[in-house]
Amino acid sequence: MKAHIIMADAASMHPDGTFSLLRGGITTVNIAKGRPLFFKGAMVARVLSEPGESGPHEFRIRCVDDDGKPVAQDLDGKFEIPPQGGTVQLVLDMQIVFPKFGRYEFSLAVNRRQMDAWMIEVKEIEVKTGPM
Repeated sequence: MKAHIIMADAASMHPDGTFSLLRGGITTVNIAKGRPLFFKGAMVARVLSEPGESGPHEFRIRCVDDDGKPVAQDLDGKFEIPPQGGTVQLVLDMQIVFPKFGRYEFSLAVNRRQMDAWMIEVKEIEVKTGPM
């Protein structure tokens, strides 16, 4: 079994097992000075499996800071792999307030085994206002 995650502004599932992304591949969240460190987006987890891995499985999504401290409550869930194996997509909408500027790791574990991780850096930006 293999799994990959990607962060995006938005994502949606389709009945044929595919998904759509809006601005996929986010690795930086820019926050204007004085604003809350808020991110609203989506995570897509794509799990690839073999026929022998069919049946129920558990997943856990975790977000930690540079020191390895959890930033939010872990998200636990279940999914089913069909008898012939194949691909399962999990699309998760998320809203998170980061406690400080810095780097954060979102990780995906399946059956308590880490499968993939995605890094995001939360940066402060100066918003320049021009003459009106």
